[in-house]
Amino acid sequence: MRTFDGQSSSNYSRIRPLYPAELYYWLSQQVDKTGVVWDCACGTGQASVDLAAYFDRVDASDISESQVTAATPHRKVNYQVCWAERTSYPDDYFDVVCVAHALHWFDLEAFWKEVRRVLKPGGMFICWGYNWLQIGEAEDKVIADSILSVLEGYWPSQSRLLWNEYQDIHFPFQPLEVPSFELNCHWTVTQTLDFIRTWSASQRHIEERGDDFLQQASTSLKEAWSYPGEKQMVHFPFFVKAGRMC
Repeated sequence: MRTFDGQSSSNYSRIRPLYPAELYYWLSQQVDKTGVVWDCACGTGQASVDLAAYFDRVDASDISESQVTAATPHRKVNYQVCWAERTSYPDDYFDVVCVAHALHWFDLEAFWKEVRRVLKPGGMFICWGYNWLQIGEAEDKVIADSILSVLEGYWPSQSRLLWNEYQDIHFPFQPLEVPSFELNCHWTVTQTLDFIRTWSASQRHIEERGDDFLQQASTSLKEAWSYPGEKQMVHFPFFVKAGRMC
């Protein structure tokens, strides 16, 4: 499981992209009762607050105390620090359990057991994530050559599950058909570099090597940036998996 210190939690909250608003509306239409939802591995509450627009109560949890401390307060969101695989939630409690961009970090056998315990009969499980980023031909080449190539040996093994859109994960629910959703941001080159710095591989590289490899890469990316000093569309390939408790 990935954890965070106070500084990295602050950066994560500031720069990570917000998930598509249409996703939450669609989710609310798939359940008979928009009562209680569990946002598992909530981080700093990016999904939690948006879920609160459609659900009566959001129980949001994360293993990282610094992430929960940095989470956005909301009157309908109850944050707590706990393991995804071991919680104090009651049996048959949640109408929906959701995991945003974090399922690959879990002990899945133990987590599925916990989900089956806390999810109501007929309740819904949903998870989602995104891969890399796409800007333009010149920008993408710099990222591939000057950043991804450097980080190749620093990714945790769990990241491969995300890159394959969780197709390698056993999904113990009755699958639901999910529409396509778009995840886009308008970012400056600085915002883009700040986002790349939050990657687990980037953090590991900096910790082990003691230097910020992005300082050198930033020069190349700024030179390749199609509209210097301006924001550009940054696209994230986005996927969703959803199912219902049998």
